[in-house]
Amino acid sequence: TMASSVLISALLLPFLGCIHAYSSFVPLLRAPACGSGPQLQQKAAPTLRSTTKSQLSSISAKLVTSDDRTGTLPWKESVAGAEHRLLYMPFLDWQFDFMRKNLEIKDLPFEEHLSKQESTKKPAVIESWQYESAEFRKIRLTYIDAGINAQVFNSVWYPRHEYDAPILGIDFLAFGPKKVLAILDLQPLSQDEEYLSKYIDPLVPIRDKYQDLCGRMSSRFYDEAQFFSKELLFGRFDNDGPVMESLFPAFQEYVEHYLKTIRSLEPDASPEFVTKVKEWQREYDQYSAEKDPAVGLFTTYWGKDWAEDFTHNFLFSESVPVPPSEDAKKEEKASA
Repeated sequence: TMASSVLISALLLPFLGCIHAYSSFVPLLRAPACGSGPQLQQKAAPTLRSTTKSQLSSISAKLVTSDDRTGTLPWKESVAGAEHRLLYMPFLDWQFDFMRKNLEIKDLPFEEHLSKQESTKKPAVIESWQYESAEFRKIRLTYIDAGINAQVFNSVWYPRHEYDAPILGIDFLAFGPKKVLAILDLQPLSQDEEYLSKYIDPLVPIRDKYQDLCGRMSSRFYDEAQFFSKELLFGRFDNDGPVMESLFPAFQEYVEHYLKTIRSLEPDASPEFVTKVKEWQREYDQYSAEKDPAVGLFTTYWGKDWAEDFTHNFLFSESVPVPPSEDAKKEEKASA
């Protein structure tokens, strides 16, 4: 399904999360050149409540919280050895600090076996955290450390259903020092012109500051009409220099702008509005679960059952597994 599938298989293209970067290592289409902030004031929002969702059957019923594990952050050393940089750890650390200063976050418990896994096959660890707040029904964060082979930071912010705002999607990846990929977007739930004008157009002056993050993924490998904006930040580099030079401040500005946007909105709790947004977010999760190429990586390191469980019960918890096609069943049987 992708021109670079052989390369991606070799690299085990990990954890594109909500940004399905099928074009990760495909030449970018030329985009037009583009020409930590203060704490944010909170606006009235719906009363904080526990988020309950119907879950698929999971391997383990034991639940854990995230704050019980944040005492080990930021990590100081890669699981593969002290000589390997934890490239995106400053991003994870900054986001935790930002959330604690600007949101009244509350732990959102999830299955223990999904919270952290270490590979028995090669040096690699994946750990995840999950929260809610008055404005967000779910904010999840995940870090993958596989030494020089992979450094990944992924986070997704889901507004509560009283807001029709985009979902914030963050995917920063590195597969060695010469294959660095950064994708950050306010992922629109609608492609209606009025919606895009309200939520996406204000990103233009921020994006224009960062010329090296103004690339575009090839439309051959993702559906630009679904859950992507024209103002996404996209950068592909052959060194990690831009990570702290331009990606870090751009990341901070986008996150700060996003929260300001949410706080500028009046929540709408009408049944019609909530039902519409709930369906949009469900469609986002289903689309994401079906398109995410990361399942192969999870399967390689942690097995098929865990990979599917993690995808449907944590990453995209409102999705449901799609029965494999007959062709897929034949391929799986042949490879067994």
